[in-house]
Amino acid sequence: MERYGDARELFDAVREASYELWRHDAEYNAMERRALALGSGIASASPGGSEPDRMRPVDAMVDFEVMMARRVDEWCELVDFGEAVLYGRDWEHGIAKLLGLGYAEVMELVYIQRLSMRETSKRLRLSERTARRMKARALSFIDAVGTDTAISGE
Repeated sequence: MERYGDARELFDAVREASYELWRHDAEYNAMERRALALGSGIASASPGGSEPDRMRPVDAMVDFEVMMARRVDEWCELVDFGEAVLYGRDWEHGIAKLLGLGYAEVMELVYIQRLSMRETSKRLRLSERTARRMKARALSFIDAVGTDTAISGE
């Protein structure tokens, strides 16, 4: 958490990383659909009816993955760290153990799954006010004990 001033800043970064991973996957899937369409002859890569370069979309996918590999690794690492704070490295500790599973679930839905507070409270069958309080308490608790203690759950 050294790069972040507090737990809110850390989890805002986790939320952003989660979004970027989703965006990356969406772009890759769109590229894959284009490659499959060209490979099946449904679409043409070149105008004017000439034979398409059927490998061009595949090459673009490979180039995209090479270009994005470092960023994807960074985003995954950050999301994994956020999950470790919530559930521990073994999924049996973290905030879930220290404050209760409900607190970890609120944080996960808001910051990792990127749901609104309304969607979060509805999914967990809580009032929005309760969900907001749980999120605030979890963030304050992480600030008070630090991420290492949160992860260890002790």
